[in-house]
Amino acid sequence: MAVLLLTGCRRETEPPQWDVDLLGPLISSTFTVQDLSDGGEFTSDADGNLSVRYTSELFALRLDTVYDVPDTSFIYRYGLPFPGPFNVPQNTVFYDQTDVTRFDLNDLQLNTLWVRSGTLGVTLTSAVPGDCIGRFGLPAALLNGTPFQVELPVAAGTPSDPSQAFGQYPLNGHRIDLRGPGFNEVNTLSTAIQVRTAQGIGTTVLTDQDSLIAEIAYAGIVADYARGYFGQPAFSVGPSTEPLNIFSELQAGSFDLESSTARLVITNGIGADVQAFIQQLEVSNTGSGQSLSLQHALLGGPVNVSRAVDLNGGFQTTTYTAVMDDGNSNFTELLELIPDQVSYAADLQVNPLGDISNGNDFFYYDSELRAELVVDVPLRLIATGITLESTFDPDLPGTSEGHGLQEGELKLFADNGFPFEGTIQLEIVDPDGNLLDVLPVTGTVAPALLGPDLLVQQRVASELHAHVSPAQTDLLYQGTRVRVRIIFSTSDQSQHLTLLDSYALDLQITLGANYIVNGDE
Repeated sequence: MAVLLLTGCRRETEPPQWDVDLLGPLISSTFTVQDLSDGGEFTSDADGNLSVRYTSELFALRLDTVYDVPDTSFIYRYGLPFPGPFNVPQNTVFYDQTDVTRFDLNDLQLNTLWVRSGTLGVTLTSAVPGDCIGRFGLPAALLNGTPFQVELPVAAGTPSDPSQAFGQYPLNGHRIDLRGPGFNEVNTLSTAIQVRTAQGIGTTVLTDQDSLIAEIAYAGIVADYARGYFGQPAFSVGPSTEPLNIFSELQAGSFDLESSTARLVITNGIGADVQAFIQQLEVSNTGSGQSLSLQHALLGGPVNVSRAVDLNGGFQTTTYTAVMDDGNSNFTELLELIPDQVSYAADLQVNPLGDISNGNDFFYYDSELRAELVVDVPLRLIATGITLESTFDPDLPGTSEGHGLQEGELKLFADNGFPFEGTIQLEIVDPDGNLLDVLPVTGTVAPALLGPDLLVQQRVASELHAHVSPAQTDLLYQGTRVRVRIIFSTSDQSQHLTLLDSYALDLQITLGANYIVNGDE
């Protein structure tokens, strides 16, 4: 009882500390086949055999950006054709003209235009000695069946001091017939301009010195749908370079693939035939500096892509597909570079046979000519130095001010379900990934055991070691990270091995260390 009393009354100035040898978890992770690619889509068959599919868009050509309706202004002038004077009562039309507007659309010969967005601006400049009201209409531009029509008042003016009024009106949603008043032209829009004297101003006296100018400006017209003949323009696409991230997660190494298949898929959503000439298709590995060009009958020869089908409110695309495999190309060799870029160039010809649609070419706002490279790779390979990496925040006891760890031996437990032998590299890096120090690892990762079918029959466990010095421990407590690299190679470099979706390597890094209890207090 006295001892208890004495212990309870004792005053301690600082917490106790002592050293123990303790094995604690530092990092745990699992590496799978999916770590080979960040941009690919993995699929497996009924037996678990893995393939990776990667799709890269090469180009997309939209005709609404190529065939645009330029901002266009038209001016209509009124002047009394005789000296006058001429008395015009109030609220009386004194100018009434039906005309046509012809758009300069280069190769486009449109008979129909549905406007997605855009405006029409009306500017009235008046030297008429009385208030007037201008009315402008487009009889062939319908919104829900109603023709476009606007009115704009303009104050009285004189030849020396004309007045001016401006109004801007949306054309969104209007369906415009561009065949003109006789329904036998293209790019031609019927217009109607009418000017009357205002109500309640009495009689306006006009002479040949009085004038009125109407300026009509079309701006920002974007087509929702267009129909007509698109001509025979030629376009060039590229040379251009796009990322190719099919094996983006591989840091180093090489492999020998048993086979691969690629498809160049050209999808046409435009209502016009297109002929393409693929001039270049090349992949490159920017890290190694290597590049290789595709060898296939596709290059240089014409590719004929038929027109889309107009569904009267939508469209049905057509597709051209060229297959590249080991029987007709060197595409597998291209992939064995582990490329991260693809370069291409193409020439395109619209309507190579002319106006075979009799003026019924079309495009919708969403129409485009799109080319994609679709790559399918069965993961059956020979691996040499294939490197996967991941970066971790180690689970350290204590704080930067009071380390819970001093130094010790790292123990790496690798449970390998891959048919590859491996080595492990450990690096201390800063938050930006810059290398600060290396933790040398001794030992290797044994490959999983294969059955007669060359598939993994049994996972194999391996133990590896690395020493952490006091200086390296200090680094670990400074907000740094640990980068783990696993380097795989096939034991038998003459045999392609199939990768299954179940293959994985489980890694746990523990620390058998000199551990300071309460060292962070």
